[in-house]
Amino acid sequence: MLILLILGFLHLPISQAFYLPGVAPTSYSWGQLVPLFVNTLTPSISREDSQLHAVVSYDYYDPAFGFCVPEGGPRWIRESLGGILFGDRIRSSPFELNMGTNASCKAICPGKELDETSAKFVSTRIDQAYKVNLLVDGLPGAEVVEDIITGELFNTPGFLLGKVDSDGRKILFNHWDIYVDYHKTTLSAGKYRVVQVLVLPSSRAYSKFLEPGKGECPDDNIPLVLDENGGQTVTYTYGVYWRPSTTAWATRWDSYLHVSDPSIHWFSLISSTCFVILLLALVSSILARALHKDIQRYNRLDSINLDDLNGTSAMDEDVQEDSGWKLVHGDVFRSPRSPLLLSVLLGSGAQLLNMRPATVV
Repeated sequence: MLILLILGFLHLPISQAFYLPGVAPTSYSWGQLVPLFVNTLTPSISREDSQLHAVVSYDYYDPAFGFCVPEGGPRWIRESLGGILFGDRIRSSPFELNMGTNASCKAICPGKELDETSAKFVSTRIDQAYKVNLLVDGLPGAEVVEDIITGELFNTPGFLLGKVDSDGRKILFNHWDIYVDYHKTTLSAGKYRVVQVLVLPSSRAYSKFLEPGKGECPDDNIPLVLDENGGQTVTYTYGVYWRPSTTAWATRWDSYLHVSDPSIHWFSLISSTCFVILLLALVSSILARALHKDIQRYNRLDSINLDDLNGTSAMDEDVQEDSGWKLVHGDVFRSPRSPLLLSVLLGSGAQLLNMRPATVV
């Protein structure tokens, strides 16, 4: 028997395990490539018109945006079930980030010309305040926002694709300065961890592509005004800046978790509690009246000698069988037709197996 068990273990297939992004820390050596992934472009509340809010997300590599595609095409990144349900579609990118290596201006690909259809598409997305979403070591590229009520600064995931200036012109942000904060780990020498990612977008009309990894990014305060008639060439550039930080890896999400107005949660909690108490009192009163009536009827039946009624008593109206939901007591302890099959299906979790495709799709 022991020999059979040993042979069985030896013939077990080799399995591969993986951890969910953000659950276990990843340490990088100095100069090591830190992957940057891209996610879908998501809508936000327009700063020009708070009533304007879109609901559809767009793929980062939609040809209308004109973003650079990595060599060989983008590849899909493994996601968790929660990310899929939230609409995340994470893919690889051509951005090059090396731990601790700063770069003020890098171009990925030559500028792409936007036709009239693409220009109007991008213009509409700017009107709707769409945000670009980047991921570095599981952290979303964020922008710093000030709370209007408290004046507190906090990070909000994503950064705007563009903006509308005071003259109504659409300004496209074609240069992204990526600030990555890192923390030196004490567990192993020469290892660093990413603890914050901030993106400062800007618009530069005369950005140029020189060669792969090099570009020209003149900061002359001349924005790139989007021409909705088409025929305009847009070159996307970026800069990378690494900054040491005292923030520990375990608390790196604290700056993203921000509550705008805590009193709103108290109001919501109190109103929900009052509503539940009101419903509970209403249902309890209805059940109490129904049960009280039934209990009185049963007590009267117990006090009557049914043999003396002979079918002519005035109390015949009280002598009646239960109906409706009261008949459930007769089905609770009734044996099912296939008890073995029922127990097997419930014990194996067949209901979870059947609900999984419906939930994912």
